[in-house]
Amino acid sequence: MSALRAVTIANSDLGGAGHGLHRAWQANPDVRMVALADPVDEGREELAAACGAQRTYADYGEMLERERPDIVAIARHWYDDGRVEETLAAIEAGAKGLYVEKPLAPWADQARAVMDAAEAAGTHVILAHRSREHPGMQAIRARGEAGEWGPMTRIRAMDKGDHRVGVEESMIHAPHVFDAMLYLVGEAPVQVSGLVLQDGRPATRADAVGRTENGAGPIAGDRVSATYLFPSGVIGTFESVPVGDGSYGSDRLGADCYYQDALVTLRNQPRGLFHLLPRGDVFPTGGEVGWEAIVADEPWAPDGVDTMTWSNHLHGCELVRLIHGGEVRPTTCTGQDALMGVEMLVGAYRSHLEGRPIALPLEDPTNPWV
Repeated sequence: MSALRAVTIANSDLGGAGHGLHRAWQANPDVRMVALADPVDEGREELAAACGAQRTYADYGEMLERERPDIVAIARHWYDDGRVEETLAAIEAGAKGLYVEKPLAPWADQARAVMDAAEAAGTHVILAHRSREHPGMQAIRARGEAGEWGPMTRIRAMDKGDHRVGVEESMIHAPHVFDAMLYLVGEAPVQVSGLVLQDGRPATRADAVGRTENGAGPIAGDRVSATYLFPSGVIGTFESVPVGDGSYGSDRLGADCYYQDALVTLRNQPRGLFHLLPRGDVFPTGGEVGWEAIVADEPWAPDGVDTMTWSNHLHGCELVRLIHGGEVRPTTCTGQDALMGVEMLVGAYRSHLEGRPIALPLEDPTNPWV
């Protein structure tokens, strides 16, 4: 079986190659990185050297036309209209699989357009979420489904709470924790109620005029809170609020799963820190009940390999498996899950602006700040 041919679309002025997506196949014998595109000369050569790309291009369109790759990494961090266009161009060029930096797109109508095009073309889409690929997450889901802690009652997700707090950080980090929420609850929410503040008051569309985040906008808000209703009755929440001096970020990013008889926390992805409190909520315990670390039998990343690199490797292996005919598994970070995550966040904004709960999927998937 010949190796799949992969390329990377990057932009050193707009977030480079994201969180190392161009290196996702360095340890995969089934994939060969043949080319990388970046309009920035210096950045292009540096990124190509890092991933072993054989050829480089200033224009990604020229690269797609000449290389006709099997796999495309849509890698740059900025999630503006240009990245959506890159994703659609990769599908149109005949790519069998895409590995995409999060979010899939800033707005739900764009994310739907991407997934409609991918499904029509038979293109597999994997997102660079840091959640369900971790064996610790998989063990928590298995133990929860086995009823070890009783039924799940609610799930609370949060971002890092650092200097980007509000809509900026929500667009960056909510995709990770929404993917974790969808994986652990095992179903998609059907309703969202949101609140967005700007300088301590409800944000308005006037606040969004002229403001963008990573090229996507208009948008506004320095605090975000949302509540989600799942069909099983589980209540989900998401918050983007400042925490301390912001230095706790990585340890905070994640979710807390409230079961009737236990509280399980999962933080600091992709490294993964998991803890159990053997009662169904946090309140004074008198010292007889304390937190227990949930530790895997073996490190999930090999010695000498950082966890972000290993996360990318696992996602890359999953994409290759799908291309070779494998079935989608619950542990697959699919484009459809990513689409629901975009709808969840955009729905929170729309709920706030319209002053009412909003059904999911969205009836109006466009940018609600316009």
